[in-house]
Amino acid sequence: MEAAGAKLRRPRAPRKAAPLLPQAADARLVNAATRARDRVGLLLLLDLGIRRGELRGVQPRDIDLARRQITVFGKGQKSRVIPLRGRIVLEIEAYLLETLPLLDRLPEPDDYLLYPEKRAGAGRLLAAYPKRPMSPPTVHRWWYRHAAAAGLVGRDMTSGLNMHRARHTFATDLRRIADLGAASQALGHSDLSTTAAIYGHYDLSDLERAMEAFARARRQEDEEPAD
Repeated sequence: MEAAGAKLRRPRAPRKAAPLLPQAADARLVNAATRARDRVGLLLLLDLGIRRGELRGVQPRDIDLARRQITVFGKGQKSRVIPLRGRIVLEIEAYLLETLPLLDRLPEPDDYLLYPEKRAGAGRLLAAYPKRPMSPPTVHRWWYRHAAAAGLVGRDMTSGLNMHRARHTFATDLRRIADLGAASQALGHSDLSTTAAIYGHYDLSDLERAMEAFARARRQEDEEPAD
């Protein structure tokens, strides 16, 4: 029996799961985008998990389709190379062959994927500045404009579905099919403990997959002939 006055252990606060995008949000976002450059921008968030600041800096010269990879520049201009696979490759190819509105030319190596545009009240394009990156507030509005087009938020809303949810969703999905090391490398975390603190938890679906694998292993053992 513990001595009177022994210090009680304070219960540990439950770890909060990272907020994710709604189910099927990625397909809705991509399908609602009408320009190839916007679909590429959305897929860089959804399929590569890059940050807003990294997205702002993406230029065609950072993309190597021959090697199927892209170089992104993160905090402190630290660079990392991310493999390109699947649907994003096709969208990048389409973007590189798409004439820039108003400019009547293809994207150049030192253009920015997302750049500022000046429009009239009716939405008519008046000027485009592909040699300049979008400002952070403009990228924020760009995200919510596409979220509204996809029916994920109301029209003219600029809150309620933070862009960083795309990064959380990517990392959570990747972590379920790969180890934390791969997720950490893809996200550009300098320390594996950062990745583990956010995405290292396990949920019911993880336990279900583990139990299914355990049951399969047990069946195989039962089916093996005895010596």
